[in-house]
Amino acid sequence: MKTTKSFKTGEFWISIIGMIGGAILASLEGNQWTQLIGGVMACVFGSSYTMGRSLVKSSESKASIISEAIKKSPSLILESKKK
Repeated sequence: MKTTKSFKTGEFWISIIGMIGGAILASLEGNQWTQLIGGVMACVFGSSYTMGRSLVKSSESKASIISEAIKKSPSLILESKKK
């Protein structure tokens, strides 16, 4: 399975919009709750995208390791199923 480049995904653009919106809210003067929510919003959008991408990348690397192991020694898989 091939992963899509980050800037071509919808998750990337949603997180960018969320981070920009959060930064705008955090920079507004007047209400401290709006600033706090804006800061939290920017952090959540940025970290959720990073975490999601890392999960996709790690699952992809695990799948490639397993497929390479099967290609190299399919007899090991058959022997483990017999036990």
